[in-house]
Amino acid sequence: KLIDTLGPEPLSEAFDAAYLAQKLKNKNTAIKVAIMDNHIVVGVGNIYATESLFNLGIHPAQPAKDLSPDQVEKLVIEIKRILKQAIELGGSTLKDYTNAMGENGYFQQTLLAYGRAGEMCVNCETPLENLKLGQRASVFCPQCQPLKTVKLAAKPVMQGNKT
Repeated sequence: KLIDTLGPEPLSEAFDAAYLAQKLKNKNTAIKVAIMDNHIVVGVGNIYATESLFNLGIHPAQPAKDLSPDQVEKLVIEIKRILKQAIELGGSTLKDYTNAMGENGYFQQTLLAYGRAGEMCVNCETPLENLKLGQRASVFCPQCQPLKTVKLAAKPVMQGNKT
């Protein structure tokens, strides 16, 4: 069944750092694409992924496997925090969304990155940039969210035999 292939809900106890670290350890996929993958965790949409990564200074295109254990732990905590805040504020009304009672959500008023490409970063005043990942817009700050490269161990240069 399809439901058997889905990941846990992000606000459940099953979604923790150990679980996410296990799911990401061999994933070369961009971290933003990974956390929006329903097979890893269900319900982390574009807005919540963008805001979580922005708040932690993690570039959305960072390969998932390159996150440190500390970053993975903080990411789980931040995703849960952002989602709880969004629920408390009634969700995000961007176009015509309303809740079941016809009311607008107010989470969009707290957005620091999502939908703000070209505007100045609230932290460093660098213009926010837009990147397409997994067919979705990904807004990020190139200064606060640098794409980190993992340095591989240098291979010794073999010297030729001088005889």
